[in-house]
Amino acid sequence: MYALVGRSGTGKSYQARAVAQRHGIELIIDDGLIIRDGTIIAGRSAKREKGIISAVRTALFANPDQVADARRALAEMRLRRVLVIGTS
Repeated sequence: MYALVGRSGTGKSYQARAVAQRHGIELIIDDGLIIRDGTIIAGRSAKREKGIISAVRTALFANPDQVADARRALAEMRLRRVLVIGTS
């Protein structure tokens, strides 16, 4: 498992695709989204939430429906490498 960690606005999401390509990472988890090959396959973006509390909950997969959706998507895959992006 790989991680990009840093303050909001430092370019983690921007750099994620290049890091994933360089290291053969198959899946990116970023701000409530599960992304494979540049395509969102599950989740919803915390960046689209109106309030900070709801954005944090979305980014952390705190919604039971979002968790179920993510688990279904992940259960169908056999992954060797995952990149998780976290913000402080």
